[in-house]
Amino acid sequence: MASYRTVLFLNSLTLMVVGLVTACLSLFGSSVKGLFLPPCSATYPGAGFFFLAFQMLFYCSVMVCTFTFGLLRIIQPERPENRFILYSALFAGCFLFNEVFRTHVHLGRGGFPKVTIVIFYGVLAIAYGLAFRRQIRSTPYALLLSGVGLLFVAFFAEALPLKNEIVSSLLEGIPKLLSGINIALYFWFLCQGLIMRSLNFYNNKSNAE
Repeated sequence: MASYRTVLFLNSLTLMVVGLVTACLSLFGSSVKGLFLPPCSATYPGAGFFFLAFQMLFYCSVMVCTFTFGLLRIIQPERPENRFILYSALFAGCFLFNEVFRTHVHLGRGGFPKVTIVIFYGVLAIAYGLAFRRQIRSTPYALLLSGVGLLFVAFFAEALPLKNEIVSSLLEGIPKLLSGINIALYFWFLCQGLIMRSLNFYNNKSNAE
């Protein structure tokens, strides 16, 4: 069961931390943009922190789903949700692969417009949603929708022709970071519920025998 108080708290805390760090960097004359850049582009200590935090959130999503899939295969191998969890891990892993190896950047240099890459991920997300719509409806899907929606907001914000570096970085970086938090929380609550129900099933089955 999703705890929306936890969701609200973590999202609010993230906004407060980003605001505090941004204010401190502005006082010392450092670039706020550096916080959301890959570590290889770091120009000062701490640069790339929020970029790494976003990646770590997707690492958590992939690991939680993978662990849950392995556990459910032992407890209830025929459970229909197992396939949903497996493909959720693959879906999150596909996006994580792109973020780690920056494939969209290399494709962009090769002549592929960014909008094409965004459309590809959009089609992938729609296919995932349609394939598992029944399972998703029984979950706290508002978290998943908000996470995916914020991710697309970040993609399109990057394309805005803004001259203010701070505003441009925050408009792209904050939605991206919040999307990682909400998606990670979605899979956490989802997997927690599935494991608890499977354990209860296993215990009831053992007691009946």
